[in-house]
Amino acid sequence: MRNMMALLYYLCALLGCDVGGTTTVHRANIDGVDIIDSQVRVSEQIAKFDCRASRSGHCHYALFRADCPAKTPAGAAASCEGAPFEQFDLEAGASREIIDIAKGFKICVSDKNQAVGPDCKPVAS
Repeated sequence: MRNMMALLYYLCALLGCDVGGTTTVHRANIDGVDIIDSQVRVSEQIAKFDCRASRSGHCHYALFRADCPAKTPAGAAASCEGAPFEQFDLEAGASREIIDIAKGFKICVSDKNQAVGPDCKPVAS
């Protein structure tokens, strides 16, 4: 089913149909040198992650549920505590698509391979 939906979206794109969506760009540079340059395009239930450039050569992504607060109060849902629901890295210049991704998620991306919380700040170990 996932492949069928992806094929349908690709055919629509080839025919010039726009299914809507959102694009999020994360970019930081120091003295003209890219620290991180990433673009994420989300349309319907497909998310495309493009790692354009990274100081380390890799973009490290962590995805959290959108309803997870930056600081987890006592009694919050267990799914918000600790680990993201998806975590991966891409080499600079590479891209990845995730089909049937949960609606509404927070994106944390960094040039460093370290654990982060829903606020995208490093987690103390």
